[in-house]
Amino acid sequence: MFKKSLVFLSLFALIALGGCSLFRAIKIEIPDQQVTEGEELVVDLNQFVLSSVSDGISFSLSSGPGRIVGRDYVFTSLPGDSENSPFKVKVSARDEGKSGVAEFQINVSSIPEGQKAEIKLSGDTVEEFEQIIDDFVKRNPDNPEGHAIRGAMKAIPQLLKLLDIYNSQIGSLDIAGTMDRSEMLSGLEDLVSNPGQVVRSVSTDIRARLLNMQLKLALILRNPGLLTNVLASSGSTVEKSGYSPCGEIGDFQDEMEDYADSLQEVWDDISYLSGEMKIVVEVFLNEFDWDEDGVVESDRELMLKVVSEEDSITYSESFGLYTDILFLGKEPKGDRIVSIEVDPDGGDAVFDLDFWFMISQGLEIEYAPVFDENDYLVIDEGEIAILKMLVGSALSSARAFTIYDLEPSEAFMEYLEDVDDEIDPTEIDTNSDGNIDASEVKAFIGTSFLTFRNPSRSPIWLSSIRDIALEAPETTMLLADDLLRDTQTEDSKHNLTSQWYIPFDQDVYDALEESANVQEELLDYIRPNGEDLDTEIPVDEEGKTIILRLYNIFDHPERFSDLLTFFPTLINYEMLEGIEFPDPTFGGVVVNLPKSISMDN
Repeated sequence: MFKKSLVFLSLFALIALGGCSLFRAIKIEIPDQQVTEGEELVVDLNQFVLSSVSDGISFSLSSGPGRIVGRDYVFTSLPGDSENSPFKVKVSARDEGKSGVAEFQINVSSIPEGQKAEIKLSGDTVEEFEQIIDDFVKRNPDNPEGHAIRGAMKAIPQLLKLLDIYNSQIGSLDIAGTMDRSEMLSGLEDLVSNPGQVVRSVSTDIRARLLNMQLKLALILRNPGLLTNVLASSGSTVEKSGYSPCGEIGDFQDEMEDYADSLQEVWDDISYLSGEMKIVVEVFLNEFDWDEDGVVESDRELMLKVVSEEDSITYSESFGLYTDILFLGKEPKGDRIVSIEVDPDGGDAVFDLDFWFMISQGLEIEYAPVFDENDYLVIDEGEIAILKMLVGSALSSARAFTIYDLEPSEAFMEYLEDVDDEIDPTEIDTNSDGNIDASEVKAFIGTSFLTFRNPSRSPIWLSSIRDIALEAPETTMLLADDLLRDTQTEDSKHNLTSQWYIPFDQDVYDALEESANVQEELLDYIRPNGEDLDTEIPVDEEGKTIILRLYNIFDHPERFSDLLTFFPTLINYEMLEGIEFPDPTFGGVVVNLPKSISMDN
């Protein structure tokens, strides 16, 4: 009897304890949902809670795509979702110690043929936009459009960083050009009439910025005399600033490596795209807090506070970006600009579509701009193609600066500071045999100079430059296809890569296609196991010519871990009787080059 009572009490306790948890559970049942690509699904979760709960109930996303906004589940579907549909979602509910979980799935149908999905990007929606795109890429990891849009979001700040204007004051720019209305408008006309030239110009500017840095001395590898001249010409700067190249070059390369790694993430995303997009991004430039006053004033133009000087008198003035500078062409009172800053007392409107449209069409502007909801730009495959060109150029340049150690030895730099005119070859010829070989050059300049900075990553960086170059023809045609499609319609006025802004027809398309084909042929010389390039330079009486196998540089980058090992031995350098190559194949790049060349022949 006692045992039966004990068993009964035990069962009662278990039931009681289990009952407590049962009574504390929230019952929630959410049916499967249906949505079409390009639509946003909003589910009011409250309506599917079957238990009695308080007003303090909260919801969270346990797994699956989408996001929780208040008590709504929100799923933004984009073109491409139907390929991986359905998606499983798990939502949790919690209220005063009680909890519950519901699982459901989302079935996505394809967007109708010919339609595109539109995403609005403004200051208020940046974080939400990034979350939508990241979520889209996560559930569709192979979707090219999601990757391309995510890359485009990151690309512009990275490019501005390379140009040394990201997070810098406006006053650090070319103020004369900024304040000259005719130059600004002329610049826009150049932009919209010749995108290819703009790409080349910006790419050139990127390289020029890098080459113009004080560290350029490390890049002059073939002419020691020129290197000496560069150092000599900057001697006064060195004395005044205390600048020493030793250590600075390494720091610069470290900074460029970090930058290239960041840009690599952009490239890995943006290079996915190769065809027409079904997702269009609408960028509302006026809906960002440009003056950082905490309030977005999209209908009031941006004001600039300009400080200028003349005859020891300082002037401080506020200029409207459009009404004063672009529309009326006002100039500061002083003849020298001290600084330009965004005036927090102004608004945030920086773009008027009608104004720039009239400029692009060569029309006379007769009225001040009006900022409204029509002032937005569209990003599609044309803009992505241009960004892809710019990012590829910037990444290649950055990688080129980081592959090899460009910092000479401290002893070499001290020698250059003391030398009056040019390097004395006897200083290199340490064994005094009248010849100069690679080992002596390395000992003189520095044993690590022109060696891989990172033995494990430098070969990858070197090969990546080829990978970027091989994308060029496809990117050219991506832009050409977009230009041919984007004819002069009302909607395409928002698209800077439309025929409103870039005159384009079938003849121009054919010319670009021919250019892309020429690029493909040239790239055959560097493709994996590519074609041999006959230089047609004869080397003997039998008619042999020098052949270049450029592809081996990228196929076998490990062979080029130390460039100075290829430095030829100069026989009797004072008379230069001959040249002897330690490796006449230069790592497999050159064919038929003799082991030695006598100057008597």
